[in-house]
Amino acid sequence: MSGRHIVAGRSLLAGVMLAMLSLASPAAAQDRVIGLLSLPEVYGARMCAPFEPEPVALYSSPKDSTPTSFIRVDQNWSFAPHGGCEGLTVSVHDGTKRHELPTLEFDYEMPGAIVLEERDRWFKVRLGSGSGWIAASPADRFMPLSELFEEFVGVTAITKSFNGRLVASPRGAAEASSLAVSALQPARVIEIRSVLGQSWVQVEVMNHSICSAAEHGPPDVVGTGWMPLHAADGEPTIWFSSRGC
Repeated sequence: MSGRHIVAGRSLLAGVMLAMLSLASPAAAQDRVIGLLSLPEVYGARMCAPFEPEPVALYSSPKDSTPTSFIRVDQNWSFAPHGGCEGLTVSVHDGTKRHELPTLEFDYEMPGAIVLEERDRWFKVRLGSGSGWIAASPADRFMPLSELFEEFVGVTAITKSFNGRLVASPRGAAEASSLAVSALQPARVIEIRSVLGQSWVQVEVMNHSICSAAEHGPPDVVGTGWMPLHAADGEPTIWFSSRGC
């Protein structure tokens, strides 16, 4: 999601999933996405809500006292006489340079910074190039992946970061009879478990999305198993549609 946000209509699950996942820049192997961080100082409390922007400082490491750059609002919401809003633009200010802040939606048209690590309310977030640390304010809300998957149950799906077979248990070996899954296949998160420093997710794979229930009926479970929560590049192997169907 870019720094410019304009009110748009609801999209189909597949389209939203492809749009979100294609925007994440490659991550270092050790930088695994662990959740999203709301930043009401620059995005407001909700879409189209008037607010007074405040800069969010970025640091090179936790506990630093000197910011390296700031996340700022370049242009606030503008409101049309007939209703609606548009024009909110946010970017990272590094001296005289401006860079886009990578984000993903945690609610309809509500972007969150992509969190790679957490240390005592300090959050390492993805930047357009590299990463930076934010000392979260009381208003900033961290949403770990487990919380997001629970909130958006029914509209989660396998991402393009995973294309393989499920296994019977974490760190288990895939067999020829194991269910093969592919990108955008609907799946429901059952459990997330950490084993020897690696996160695994247990999923129920569905034959179709709940979004097509009117046409095809309620979705059925076609298989259950485990897969790594992250791909080698640190991207999640399952994600959600913040806009529903």
